[in-house]
Amino acid sequence: MKKKSIWIAILVVVLVIAAIVGTIFYRRDSNGKPFKASLSHENVMMTPDWNATVRLKANNGATYRVLNSDKKVIQGTHKTTKGKANIVLTKTGDYTVVAKSDNGHVSRKLPVKVTHYKANINKWTNAAGPLKFKITSVDYQELAKSKKNKPDDSLVDAAYKQLNNHYYQIKVNYIVKNDGKKAVSPEYTFWNPEDDEGQEFSTQSPTPEAIASDTIVGTEDIGAHSSRAGTVTMLSNNKFSVKHLKFSVGEILDNGGEHIAKGGIAKLK
Repeated sequence: MKKKSIWIAILVVVLVIAAIVGTIFYRRDSNGKPFKASLSHENVMMTPDWNATVRLKANNGATYRVLNSDKKVIQGTHKTTKGKANIVLTKTGDYTVVAKSDNGHVSRKLPVKVTHYKANINKWTNAAGPLKFKITSVDYQELAKSKKNKPDDSLVDAAYKQLNNHYYQIKVNYIVKNDGKKAVSPEYTFWNPEDDEGQEFSTQSPTPEAIASDTIVGTEDIGAHSSRAGTVTMLSNNKFSVKHLKFSVGEILDNGGEHIAKGGIAKLK
């Protein structure tokens, strides 16, 4: 009876060791290597091209898929190249990259958060007449159409209603400087931003493809040798960028509508 108990104990120990060894080897890839996977960033900001890229590094032959915050698959199973892959994400939010070993035995869940693009620019344009502009910062966002998100500007109301339920917005914070000898009227003088494709965003005649709302338009005169800070909000149904922002400046007028100077194109140097 005593010998039987000893044999049972030995058998239990052997089974436990076998289970541990089996688990160790099961949690390896087909080459017997421990499975490792990591991302280049856990937090990544979008670029002005409306996307963000993270690099996956894992064992050779690994695959991956991407889930959103609702655990829905937004990118199905893809193979890595020698264990590496560039994963491109086109919307902000929280994601999980699920990397799996080549034999499917092991997986790793890797979180990544994508935020919208914003940057400090602090660059001046050339002059258009007596006016030149300093672009201080930009902020890119994809937004849902709502009363809260609509610019407080009656000139854009009709065009805003025609926007898609989700649209693209870039806010440009800037300073306009008047280097001339006469005060310039923002009520009579207009400057409209242009995107990198040359699309003009009008503050006077906006369309769903190109809406602009400017906090300086319609305000009091900008005195000689003075400046004013403002924000122009650009909206469109389509993705756009302002890496090489321009202002199309119309005829420069005083508060009586009298000519001061010709306008022109003010663009980032």
